[in-house]
Amino acid sequence: MLTFFLINIFLIVGISSQINYYEKKAIDQRVRYTQKQCAVLSNQIVNNGFRNYNMSSLSGESGASIFEVEQLANNLEGRILLIDSRFKILADTYNRNCGKYLVTKETIHAMNGEEVSYRYIEGQYLQIILPIEDKSSEKPDIRGLIIAVVSLHNCNEMSEYLYDQRDNLLGIFIIITIIFSVLVALLIRNSFRRMQNELDIIAAGHQEEGLVEENFREFYNLSSTFNKIINRYKELENTRQEFVSNVSHELKTPITSMKILADSLLMQPDVPVELYEEFMNDIVHEIDRENQIITDLLTLVKMDKTQANLNISSVKINDLLEVLLKRISPIAEKRGIKIRLETMREVIAEVDEVKLSLACNNLIENAVKYNDDNGSVDVSLNADHKFFYIRVKDTGCGIPEDCQEQIFERFYRVDKARSRETGGTGLGLAITRNVILMHKGSIRVHSKEGEGSTFIIRIPLNYIG
Repeated sequence: MLTFFLINIFLIVGISSQINYYEKKAIDQRVRYTQKQCAVLSNQIVNNGFRNYNMSSLSGESGASIFEVEQLANNLEGRILLIDSRFKILADTYNRNCGKYLVTKETIHAMNGEEVSYRYIEGQYLQIILPIEDKSSEKPDIRGLIIAVVSLHNCNEMSEYLYDQRDNLLGIFIIITIIFSVLVALLIRNSFRRMQNELDIIAAGHQEEGLVEENFREFYNLSSTFNKIINRYKELENTRQEFVSNVSHELKTPITSMKILADSLLMQPDVPVELYEEFMNDIVHEIDRENQIITDLLTLVKMDKTQANLNISSVKINDLLEVLLKRISPIAEKRGIKIRLETMREVIAEVDEVKLSLACNNLIENAVKYNDDNGSVDVSLNADHKFFYIRVKDTGCGIPEDCQEQIFERFYRVDKARSRETGGTGLGLAITRNVILMHKGSIRVHSKEGEGSTFIIRIPLNYIG
């Protein structure tokens, strides 16, 4: 609609510009033609023996010259005046001012040999002054002036005609615009009604329908955006259902294991003490696992809140990592895994120390749990002027390429059997990613099967709230 309106405006402006151009061009042609005819008359007067002291001969023996002057006046549909060097009017085709003197700024300039001048009189007439110049002598001799006053009636008539046509065209454009606007308004109204009906259907619970994308760009964009919201809602709903299913399964598994162990003890009347202790240790292990799952779930729920707060303070990251490695080293030593920390420089950043410790602890613990015996874990710390970087590299089994995008999802496990053996809940990397995102940072992984994995964390040195 706006495009159509702008096209009409540009057309009207363009037509008006063309009319102004042709009007100016017609007047310029009129000026050049009049100047040319006056120049011819000037040469004829000089050739007929015109003298600045006896211009009266034009009305006497040289009647032919008077005829030429009157013929030019008729040809130009205007008035011709001949003035001698004393500014006396010697001839006037209107016979009004013969014998009078005409001294004006324009006639003085022309008598002094300045350029040919012309001017408009009330927009209806064109006045042109041309010197009568005898060029036979070495120094040009101005004998008098020719003043031609011609009408611009024909030019004005043509301009008025063109402007009338423009106004008619403008009227047609206005009518077309009104009709077009009404049609567009009807189409928009129908589109609104159709969209309202579709929204009512969606509101009734039929989210699978979505909105039909209209032809109008604005409606298309609106429908497309709304459909994206619906699809996002569907994805969130599927994720929620999957999450509930996973939580139910994960919480049910330890309980099932404990029930089986307890039933086994109850079904045997004389249970050896050694077997009893073994089963009880297994039950304690399952209880610990259940507790860990619940703890991780609560941690994720707290982080998912939109109003989750960070307790930001200036923390020396070097010390934070050293504490974590001391805590995890005993676990690594049992399997002969070496843990090394390399710090390039002292790094102090604005972070939530508790949450960042949790995130880094999950990464380093995973690097130990899923490592090979007698392997190694290398933790490095570096920084630039804007970010600090933590890299955790292990020599474990690696992560398949098709799983690397999914490892940060809740309850996702690359090797489910090994995860349960190591006591993993499938929530550690999800918690780690959430913590890093809360700090406006990023985490990425590079891994090849059989070669180990490298996790790289990047977090701003100064917290951006």
